[in-house]
Amino acid sequence: MHISKEKRPLAIVIIVALLLLVGLASVFLILNFSYAHTDALHAVEIAVTNKSRGRGYNAEEYMMARQRLLSKEQRRALGAWLQLSEKESVLNEILLHEKKEIMEKSRLDRLTYTPALSFFKSKEWMENTTTFKIIRKMPKGAALHLHTTAMTSLDWLVKNITYREHVYTCVDKDGFALLSAFLHPPNDTECQWKPVSEERAEAPSSDKFDEELRKNLSFLIPDPLTAYSGTNQAWDRFNKYFKQVGSLLINAPIMQDYFRQALQEFWEDNVQYIEWRGGVRGYKEINGTVHDAVYGAEMFKKVVEEFVAQHPDFMGAKMIISGVRYRSEQTIEDHVKLATLMHRQYPNFILGYDLVGQEDPLNPLLFYLDALLYPTRQSLDDALPYFFHAGETKWEGTDVDENLLDALLLNTTRIGHGYALAKHPELADLVRSRGIAVEVNPISNQLLGLVSDLRNHAIVPLLADDFPLVISSDDPAAWEALPLTHDFFVAFMDLSGQDMGLGFLKQLAINSLKYSALDNYDKEAALGLWESKWNKFVKEAVAEFS
Repeated sequence: MHISKEKRPLAIVIIVALLLLVGLASVFLILNFSYAHTDALHAVEIAVTNKSRGRGYNAEEYMMARQRLLSKEQRRALGAWLQLSEKESVLNEILLHEKKEIMEKSRLDRLTYTPALSFFKSKEWMENTTTFKIIRKMPKGAALHLHTTAMTSLDWLVKNITYREHVYTCVDKDGFALLSAFLHPPNDTECQWKPVSEERAEAPSSDKFDEELRKNLSFLIPDPLTAYSGTNQAWDRFNKYFKQVGSLLINAPIMQDYFRQALQEFWEDNVQYIEWRGGVRGYKEINGTVHDAVYGAEMFKKVVEEFVAQHPDFMGAKMIISGVRYRSEQTIEDHVKLATLMHRQYPNFILGYDLVGQEDPLNPLLFYLDALLYPTRQSLDDALPYFFHAGETKWEGTDVDENLLDALLLNTTRIGHGYALAKHPELADLVRSRGIAVEVNPISNQLLGLVSDLRNHAIVPLLADDFPLVISSDDPAAWEALPLTHDFFVAFMDLSGQDMGLGFLKQLAINSLKYSALDNYDKEAALGLWESKWNKFVKEAVAEFS
């Protein structure tokens, strides 16, 4: 066919247009097929028995949809997005091999799952696992939920503090040994004070005496389920521990040494930084001199500075002043005023304020509302950071359950325990959006009666959804746990799935520094220090445990 010269340009345009249309139609068909296929897979994920589709699904389509949904689910878990290096992948396989072996043996052979047993019964077993030995060597970052008088091991307290001059003991009507330090003991007919040195000398041997004293102080007992038949019984024993050691640890020189030893033990457990709750007032000398809050703050601050100078790979420790929930409104207001002044005077050491104690029977945060609003009523520049214990309860819909609500409205920096948070989706969404970390203390929650089998811990669904969480140890000395290793172990074996490995542990360590109260400069330095220790740990652990 002949096309005149005049019509050639128009013909070329028409041909090009036709080619473009053909191309676009092809692309549309390809995309339409792709989208249809994707939609088909999505339909398989939702309902493989959907009869409206007109046909069933073959096994290949089903398995593709299954894997896609499984991968999507797994990617939501804490630590799942971390890319592991070659060496990290090797260590991950070592951890997952033992984890799977322990879980599968229990599940398939219908045996007791030892990691989920009470810490009273599982402690010795877990310490002999490869996983525990690896986690103990692992740099764990920070411990962010601790209490002053339950941080240092009972072994050290018994073998060191009770060998000192002027340390006395008496046995109360319930058979518990109380400890204190006096120049001259009081005349107490119900509990007769005697020098520990004399009691030890009268015993069959020093070692036997020390062992019995340690057992008497310890929360760990041979038959806990009988002795602690419920949450309240466990808390009664727990509170007794603080009565046993509290009078002793209010002695200023003893507390200085006790706290210094706590830093040593946390450092040896490969923790790089801590934030703890405690008081700064009332520390005294053996002659009866009572010190003020400034002395207490300076005492702790000096110990931290000296320890960091001697251990440059330790990032330090900071304090959260705490009151107890059974105090009067006026007393708590006085505490808040003091904490505000101390935070202003020591902004890089005194972090803020908290209220502690068993939540269920004691006053809720709302009871102290006027006191807790005091700082912001004076000036927004004096706003006192809060780090509230909240949601450490099983009682949904009660005043104590609503502590979570008030903690958020009072702008808490972190939430201590937060066990009940998963029952409150609106509050949980707010916690996530504001980046408020929940301080989870799994062994404490188990021993104090919130949950017996840690696989059923209320925080598990949040861990599976990459929620802002950190793991801490609460009061490790009271139940003879290591500063952080035991809690990391049960988090790994009980709070996470069989497929969650080194990435889970690594993210927990990163979170602990990310959600600390360190300023941005120190936080970056702490993460850098941790990363160098982490890389060294991975290399050495692969060499040792492969």
